[in-house]
Amino acid sequence: MASFIDDIRRNMLPLWRNYGDALLTRELEFTGHRALPVKFEMYDNYVEAWRIKKTIINAADLVNAAVASGNKNHPDVIDAAEFMLNRSEECSPLAIDVAHSIVGNNNAPIVNSSSIMDSSFETIAKELIDNLQHQEDETKAKIGLLRKRIHEHCYNPIVYCELARCYANLGMEENAKKYMNYAVYLAPHSRYISRCAARFFVHCGDLDKAKRVLINNGYVNNDPWIMSAEIAVESVMGKASRYIKTGRQLVLSKNITAFSSSELCFAICNEDRNAGKRKDARKMYEMGIIEPNDNSLAQVEFFAKDDININLDLSSFSNIIHKHEADTRRSLSQGNYEDAFISALKWMQDYRFEHRPIEFAFTLSCNYLKKYDYAIEIVQRFLMTNPKDPSAVNNLAYVLGLSNRLEEAEKILTHVNLEQYNKENSSTGICLVATYGLIEYRKGNIEIGRELYNKAIAAANKRKDKNLAAKARLNMIREEVHNIDDYDKSVLNELDSLSTGSKMETEQLKKDIMEEITKKSDKQ
Repeated sequence: MASFIDDIRRNMLPLWRNYGDALLTRELEFTGHRALPVKFEMYDNYVEAWRIKKTIINAADLVNAAVASGNKNHPDVIDAAEFMLNRSEECSPLAIDVAHSIVGNNNAPIVNSSSIMDSSFETIAKELIDNLQHQEDETKAKIGLLRKRIHEHCYNPIVYCELARCYANLGMEENAKKYMNYAVYLAPHSRYISRCAARFFVHCGDLDKAKRVLINNGYVNNDPWIMSAEIAVESVMGKASRYIKTGRQLVLSKNITAFSSSELCFAICNEDRNAGKRKDARKMYEMGIIEPNDNSLAQVEFFAKDDININLDLSSFSNIIHKHEADTRRSLSQGNYEDAFISALKWMQDYRFEHRPIEFAFTLSCNYLKKYDYAIEIVQRFLMTNPKDPSAVNNLAYVLGLSNRLEEAEKILTHVNLEQYNKENSSTGICLVATYGLIEYRKGNIEIGRELYNKAIAAANKRKDKNLAAKARLNMIREEVHNIDDYDKSVLNELDSLSTGSKMETEQLKKDIMEEITKKSDKQ
């Protein structure tokens, strides 16, 4: 049983953009920043240095610059990559990966809307998924260049922050923490650094540190971007921020632009909605939507799934870049699953370290589109940088089971300690037990499969989690119908009374059951 989207809460946490994108999105307006984005051109001197003296250092500099700037096909670059591979014992694992990406001709292009506008869904999806590997190679190359930049610009906090982002995108959390701490130390009052650091430490689960970074920024009382982040972090902690009142006064004073106050408006709106203050929430919503950014638009779409009175025309905000989360949510709510999947893949590329776009892309490909190959590839890429994530391991085993790749499914499940999760009676453990049940059903061991599903249902009921119990039961009924020719038709009487807590998920699981019934009827 897969752990699908648990989309019951969204906070206005800042988005961790690279510095160049933060400038483009106007997030740094009126902050007095003078730093320039870190660029990765393939400088001529890298080529010249390599031609003059063929060393590992010169080869690595050239290869990293080439991959980071998209110039993999240069003859000198290929020569340098082969040189590195022939002396792999002298290179770091990341450097070897980058060299392999060149020699292996892994030249997936960066996909943009103009190049895929007239392409089919399958073509677009394949290009975007292939591009995930290209991005990973590019990130590894940037790490090499950024580490070199540190020696040249050791007091530039942007270099450390960008390096932390690269490591976070590869799932190398401890490395990312080290460099983010350096960035905060060098620029504790920088809006950009403080917001990036807060988002990163929330990702790491260190909420106290995320809050401390924002408070120590010094501008939390009057900078709407810092204040909105602080309110969001407090919300994640299950607390009401003491800056909500100050933030409301700041917005109502109209002394800041509508764009600069948009995230703050929606951070307060989110708290008002949770507190049942509908009138106050509506006021903040109306002010926040005047000139929103991509984060604000995504929050609107999150609200819209539960509020039929919200019907925003996203086409009127087509000039906003990186609004892929909002597009994903809108397309999903409208049942446009292919469009939602494409937007989710683009969202993944914008924020690779985030779990949520991966969850959406996996759920759409596995649960709605039945594109199991896509689902497998997406979760495998996540596991490359998060190999011990139990939910991801479970989801991969689940989709492999649905694809009848049972040996692979059983092998991947050996990566988690089921006994530990059973002792904790966690939702992850319950899903793992149910996934084992799916595999046994598909192997033809019906009684063992039933026993495992019933065990999962009992564990969910013990936790008083009726939604999880219903999800397990619906999965079990599907397997009964799928695997048993003369199944007990009385189980279908339960369908009307079962709900997973998500209308879309419940309807899809019931649709899957009915499709299995139809297949049975057609065979007869």
